[in-house]
Amino acid sequence: MSSQSLSRVRQQSCANLNSRGAISALAMLTLLCACGGGGGGGSASSGNSGVTMTVAPLSVSAAALTSQSAPTGTFQISLNGPRSVTTVYLTGKFSQSGVAGVMTDVGGPLTGELVGPSNLALTTTIQFKPPASLGAGIYEDTVQVFGCYDQACTQPVANSPKTVQIQYTVTVPVLGLTYVSPTSVAVGGPSFTLTVLGANFTTASTVQWNGSARTTTFVAPGELLAQITAVDVAAIGTASVTVQDPTYAAGTGTTAAQTVTISPVSIDAVAFQINPAHTGAVSFASVAFPASSTWSVDVGGLPSYALIAQGRVFVTVTIGGSGSLPCEPAVLCSSQLIALDQTTGATVWGPVAIGGLANATYDAGKVFVISSPTGIEATMEAFDATTGQLAWSTLLAGQTVFSAAPTAADGFVYTAGAEIGGTLYAVNETTGAVAWTQNVANGDNSDPAVTADGVYVTYPCQTYNIRPATGELIWNNSTGCDGGGGATPVVANQLIYSPNGASGYDGLILNAETGTSAGTYAADTPAAFTTTAGYFLQSGTLRGITLSNNTVNWSFAGDGKLVGSPIAVNHYVFIGSSSGNLYALDGSTGQQVWQVTLSAPVASNVLSLPMSGLAAGDGLLVVPAGTKVTAYTLSTNP
Repeated sequence: MSSQSLSRVRQQSCANLNSRGAISALAMLTLLCACGGGGGGGSASSGNSGVTMTVAPLSVSAAALTSQSAPTGTFQISLNGPRSVTTVYLTGKFSQSGVAGVMTDVGGPLTGELVGPSNLALTTTIQFKPPASLGAGIYEDTVQVFGCYDQACTQPVANSPKTVQIQYTVTVPVLGLTYVSPTSVAVGGPSFTLTVLGANFTTASTVQWNGSARTTTFVAPGELLAQITAVDVAAIGTASVTVQDPTYAAGTGTTAAQTVTISPVSIDAVAFQINPAHTGAVSFASVAFPASSTWSVDVGGLPSYALIAQGRVFVTVTIGGSGSLPCEPAVLCSSQLIALDQTTGATVWGPVAIGGLANATYDAGKVFVISSPTGIEATMEAFDATTGQLAWSTLLAGQTVFSAAPTAADGFVYTAGAEIGGTLYAVNETTGAVAWTQNVANGDNSDPAVTADGVYVTYPCQTYNIRPATGELIWNNSTGCDGGGGATPVVANQLIYSPNGASGYDGLILNAETGTSAGTYAADTPAAFTTTAGYFLQSGTLRGITLSNNTVNWSFAGDGKLVGSPIAVNHYVFIGSSSGNLYALDGSTGQQVWQVTLSAPVASNVLSLPMSGLAAGDGLLVVPAGTKVTAYTLSTNP
């Protein structure tokens, strides 16, 4: 007898309790016989007593848009009593302002008797009327439930009757736009996919860029994707983004606007290899090579790559260990965060103690640090770049091995962890809340590369592209294996250089938008890229390669001990050596144009925390070597 309408069960022989046109009967149910057993209304049999009826909840709410299907609601009817009670009848009635019908489903088979407390439980389902048939409004109803020992319901059980209050709210859908990603792009950048989040989108919804429709893909009622062209971001300024939908009534089919800022190309160093995409390249207004350093500071430990922004140079410093690079054993290591004056090298704030191994990234006035004590969950912390004050601290739950540096861009900080598979984390820059997580193959060593419309990580035979705002998987390129480890990808000129081999940085070149193969490359460290050339270090030799035809233009071996990743400033390429030499080369010819000798080997760890390397930003070249951070001024007006 399950899933039958109460208005139909035993309708032939059960009394109909209709009292007005808006009231319908819930049918009578008997646990012993078809509801008439013995004359249709006799009194309870001897010993029929002690039954209690419970109805919960006593209020039910539902809501729907006029564009949606009719919802349902439920409440529970329970009859509890002694074994001697063999017959109980249920009757009821309901009003029909917004309610279309009421159905009940008996929990378990009908055995004909109560066999103890909680023996009979009925899940009662309220079916509401289609919202489009009602229109916007609040519709209130009641459902009355009676439990009786007799069919005529002259002998009620305890707690009978009960009334359930029903409220049904119907609203007209409102087209809404709440967020776009990215919110800012660099002028002169490539085409990209704009993520548009809101409410009540339909397949007819179209994203408008400065009032002109763009190719739009419907993902869900709360998400659209729009194709933005390079022409759209060719000039500095702002763009107004709205959504239009012709299926809405006049005056309601266009959303309020969100703004995308088209900004000058950054000259800051904000992540490993200078920028979130890890291209290792930056352009200043001019470059001149100094005869000596601007300043050099001993930070008391092994410094990371530098972040250069807001007139500051930020580095994390690894302290402790038994002395071998970068710090072994890791369990003995701790870290500090320090901010140095960009002009003088003087300490502006810090050192701030950080637990475990650490690296940092910068965005929008904050320095974000991941600290990874051995064998426990990592912590992400945000510090005010001006004062060093802690803004928030967030535990990255679920993994205990964190070996990748963080990358911050456009409102989120990204990093990955491992132990049980791998997890990519996106943390809100303002609040510290984990915005989303995504499962990945491993989670080791891959500093996320971030563009306007993708977050990229690479592990053995696996490359992932994740949507920044939502964490949705865009594509996964798999070459058929799996394993531990990982390495940092580089995204340049709409290609991803994915070090997805079993070791080192050799790997595939993939289309950044589709994940399809565009070739292979060989390198021992992340390469540096301009728009026309790539600079790859392999087996101690740096090579300049023309990207259009993959031709090697020049090779440079220096002192035979080149290490780390190269960086490119304008048309010059910088590379260090383990003997302490620092070189600058003409990027077109490979001709050496500058050299200095440092007091220690140039830091070269580019694989895992604590990552190090050269950095250039705001006119400075900053070099970590030994326990010193040394700055050279390349441009006084960058």
